[in-house]
Amino acid sequence: MGWRPLVTGMVMLAVLAGCAGLGGHRESPHVNISAIRVIEATPLEQVYAITLRVQNRAGRELAIRGGSFDLSLNGRDFGSGVTDQQVTVPAYSDAKIEVRMVSTLFSWVRLFQGLPAREGKPLEYEISGRFSVDGGIGSQTFRDAGEIELPRNDLTGPTPGG
Repeated sequence: MGWRPLVTGMVMLAVLAGCAGLGGHRESPHVNISAIRVIEATPLEQVYAITLRVQNRAGRELAIRGGSFDLSLNGRDFGSGVTDQQVTVPAYSDAKIEVRMVSTLFSWVRLFQGLPAREGKPLEYEISGRFSVDGGIGSQTFRDAGEIELPRNDLTGPTPGG
């Protein structure tokens, strides 16, 4: 056995190690919904402007060059959106980015179908997506979930004499 296979193997390991380090390890940003505004609504489709607050928890800037996301309500797909907005979030800082989300009449129907079983329970949401980023190979994913307390609708009204 000659020295060529040994050298070839060492070169391959060095190349693989170098490729593994190109993207670097980056902590996922924390993303939450900051504001929702209806842009356009027709009976079959609704378009919203969603403002996302992006918190960069990494020690280097996060250069976002667009992205996409999905929003689920009570475990059911509700809407999806995209943005081509570019924003740079400094290290250990935050910034807002506006995205467009589209939902449909069928999204609302699915949501309302599940509400009676959830009476008295908060509305659960989950937003997940992916940002295209500079300074690395691929993209940066994110996910956030939580609950929103809905106002209780007391249909019984005031008691007589009370």
